[in-house]
Amino acid sequence: MLQALSNLDLRDRTVCDVGTGSGILGLFCGLRGAGEIIVTDINELALRETVNAAGRLGIKVEPILSDLLSGLDNRFDLILFNPPYLPSEEVVDRSIDGGPKGLLLIRRFLEDLPNHLNQNGHALLLLSSLNNPEVVISDYNKFAFQKSATRRVFFEELQVLDLRFRDNLMGKRFDR
Repeated sequence: MLQALSNLDLRDRTVCDVGTGSGILGLFCGLRGAGEIIVTDINELALRETVNAAGRLGIKVEPILSDLLSGLDNRFDLILFNPPYLPSEEVVDRSIDGGPKGLLLIRRFLEDLPNHLNQNGHALLLLSSLNNPEVVISDYNKFAFQKSATRRVFFEELQVLDLRFRDNLMGKRFDR
């Protein structure tokens, strides 16, 4: 995800890091000049530690205790989501277990995304080859998806997908 972010101009952008965990993505955006940074998580300790790290780095982040985007009314230029994606029968470890086919939270995120993305904004979403990304892409045709970064890790390939509203591409080249 950091590889994909490093290719973006983040200056003065409004950014939301969903399920921030360690906060690394939101903090990276702050170091790269993002304007407003909101970090969300269901874990209050994760938010507290992210705010502490931001303070040490001289960055301002706004923490919001939230299940995905549910606690927000805002719209953003960039929304980041590195979800728990590993396929599991049940969610035991909320940091890695993604439910059936690893898509439980990914689908919830994609359903709510249009309510929080600026008209010309975009989102970065991490998927694994274990999640069958082709099916996810075909199920959400409101968005155009483009691979922004890939990395082979052990038994899977991780893909960072850049999503934009398909209707707003107006002649721009942005392929699946």
